[in-house]
Amino acid sequence: MGTFAFAEIAQALVEEIQAGKYPPGSSLPSERELSERFRVSPGTVRMALRELVADGTVDGSRGRPKRVVRIPRRQAPFDEFRSFAQWARRQGHEPGGDVVRAEWRIADAQDELMLGVQRGRRVFRVQRVRTLDGEKVMLEHTHYPEWLGEIVETIDDDAPSVTALLADEHNIHFTHAEHAFGAERARAADADLLGITRSSALLVHRRVSRDSTGRALEWSSDRYIAGKIMLSVGNSWHSNPLQWITPEAFGGE
Repeated sequence: MGTFAFAEIAQALVEEIQAGKYPPGSSLPSERELSERFRVSPGTVRMALRELVADGTVDGSRGRPKRVVRIPRRQAPFDEFRSFAQWARRQGHEPGGDVVRAEWRIADAQDELMLGVQRGRRVFRVQRVRTLDGEKVMLEHTHYPEWLGEIVETIDDDAPSVTALLADEHNIHFTHAEHAFGAERARAADADLLGITRSSALLVHRRVSRDSTGRALEWSSDRYIAGKIMLSVGNSWHSNPLQWITPEAFGGE
């Protein structure tokens, strides 16, 4: 076991639950049994079990073996949620995209809020229609700060994944992001680009992506055609990563 033995134990138990060894309603082995199995102290086992309690996989009752209450989802890698192309390929689909517009603009209040750039500085904005197996599914509006926009501007429009290319060729890595979701009616220009009726329902995904230092690399406002993509999330009494916010709290227009 490594330095973070409790995390390794928690992951091992999660994988066994996912494999059906411990179905919902069954109990995990006792702390002593797990301690002997993994050759760690009871305290380390308790830390591992607290991880499973925190995400709602097992109940938190004291004084008795932990009972499995749900099968945890197999979580998608971070890059799948950050990159449309990488997600699509892992799902067995063929992603595509056509750049509608790529231009330099003067940073406005939204850019200042989302990217932390000074108003009046340049930002590079890319608008792209995304396809899945040749079918239009999403309109992507991405804004880059000036230093990164100068790199993105040199990337071919038909590059399958800007994220992967920035990592592989420029050592620029997207390591974490904040997301917000909402719904709106398609504006005339967006509807025309997506080939849908004006005022059709759209799923809106706003995102700010950052590097390991916390520096904002991009902010994006993506609009999905209703019924094309669904978002799966999970929460529990012990762990609730979701919160309701107003559009203005996340760069709403």
